Amino acid sequence: MLAAMRGHLTVGLWLAACGTPQEPPSPQPPSPPTTPARVAPTATARRTAAPAPTVVPAPTPATTSSASRPEGPCPDDMVAIGAGFCIDRYEAPNRAGAKPLLLQSARSGEEWCRARDKRLCLEREWVRACRGPDGRDFPYGHAWRRGVCNDDKTWRSPRWSAIRSYPAPAARTETDRLDQSEASGSRDECVSPEGVHDLTGNAAEWVVRTEDNPTNFEHVVKGCYWARCFRPPHIPDCAYVNYAHQSPERSYEMGFRCCRDQASAGASAGASAGRDGNR
Repeated sequence: MLAAMRGHLTVGLWLAACGTPQEPPSPQPPSPPTTPARVAPTATARRTAAPAPTVVPAPTPATTSSASRPEGPCPDDMVAIGAGFCIDRYEAPNRAGAKPLLLQSARSGEEWCRARDKRLCLEREWVRACRGPDGRDFPYGHAWRRGVCNDDKTWRSPRWSAIRSYPAPAARTETDRLDQSEASGSRDECVSPEGVHDLTGNAAEWVVRTEDNPTNFEHVVKGCYWARCFRPPHIPDCAYVNYAHQSPERSYEMGFRCCRDQASAGASAGASAGRDGNR
């Protein structure tokens, strides 16, 4: 009985948080088709959520060599944010000109980052990188501007049964059909003052939750994606959070980027403790 109630609650929360995407208020778009409700992951889904080699590429010399401890506060492929942490310049695979990894879960993101001596970003770290040192609402300023980031594409209706079939090939085929992401760094103005690209739009990004929300799942999704945000007002700003998905879930628009501490490994343990205390 309790399990059934939890299932109904998860689906209800998803529908409330992930309704059909719409164009930002000005101008008004035609309403897209209603998306089917997603089903909360089962125990089997959690056991099979590990990334397949075809989805998460193996480390390459280009990505692993820069992950070694650098002379400066951060590796060359990362940006120093204040005096606290480093964040990838681009969405994974963190290479200028490469399209972001899609169909990712929070678990696959954690594994990918860990293989490069990094970790999945904390929610508050992602927000700080997006807002910049002056607390802006968007990476590029205080008002949304159409076309600056890849966040205003026309929504395409997904076949959720195909997406949920992962790791079957149908999931990748459907993701390829829906994919409207662009090469990382291709929009010159979609960058924060400190040099972090594509924080809003393009792929949605898994992060470790540090703030309370209606579900308080372990991870949340930040940055919206190429077809805006799911909940009204649908504007892809730094504050928006998608809290409807549990860590093993995959969706066609989901990616991630990595972070790491600027200080020693000892400081990393302190950061983790601070994160847990914030929950």
